[in-house]
Amino acid sequence: MIGLRSSSRRAAPSATRTTRLLAVLAAATLTMTACSPGAEDPQPAQDAAAASSLPAASPESGSPESGSAPEGGDDADQDESGTEASAEPEPQELFTQREISQILLTQSELPFTPDSHSTLTGLDFFQNQLGVAAEVYTESFGEGECASAMDRINADLIGERPELGVVQEYQHEHDDRTESLYVWMLGLEESPDSGAIWDRVVEACTAQPLRGETDSVDFEAYEAHDFRGLELDMEVHDGESVVEVLGFSASMDYGRHLLMVSAANMDAETFDTIVELQAKKLATFDHQRGE
Repeated sequence: MIGLRSSSRRAAPSATRTTRLLAVLAAATLTMTACSPGAEDPQPAQDAAAASSLPAASPESGSPESGSAPEGGDDADQDESGTEASAEPEPQELFTQREISQILLTQSELPFTPDSHSTLTGLDFFQNQLGVAAEVYTESFGEGECASAMDRINADLIGERPELGVVQEYQHEHDDRTESLYVWMLGLEESPDSGAIWDRVVEACTAQPLRGETDSVDFEAYEAHDFRGLELDMEVHDGESVVEVLGFSASMDYGRHLLMVSAANMDAETFDTIVELQAKKLATFDHQRGE
């Protein structure tokens, strides 16, 4: 896996320049929007307070009422051989925003101390920004299977009917760059299959790097700790010279939820550590729910 280049390189280009390539995958548009209802929260001690302030009302699960009989009487419970047919599994329930916030990594759990932190709740960002099919890659690199797949990936991951979501955004300042980290979970109408989506993008892009007049993007499949996704090694012209930017995005399916970790200007080792921490926190939450 490719690591971030030497810190002696020129500073990364401005957000307005890199966002056109990063936003579609790494959700870097968060840094350019004013839709966040959550204020910056630089104190780790406020993590628990932020989670407890979220609404606790759970969406309707759609589970059938207990004791209700299926149509067709007793015969409906048997197959042609006369054996009792297995009951339909109950629909998986969605987590509340409070529960999602308990799953997502907080700033005190990160391997670095962020300089800023914002929280987004609800669906505005997912539906109106991240989930809208863009033409960023086709505009930059022309028509092609990889560019089209990259422009579609977020809309494909989010689907047509997301239910609720929470986004945690963290910024970490360095002398030569600003690391951006986005950790979010989205509840969906049906169980996602993000692995199939990543497979299509990996197949389309890893063998065909994108090359434009000034910009280029190389792709590598990412897989660790049950997360799957992409690593993007970008060379972007900042108006004076070409600089390198590393981006990551990886997801995990969990019931009717999509859990995503994305980063820009972050080295590979730090991203791997964060993905591992997020996977462990989800496993701990799952274990505690089962007790």
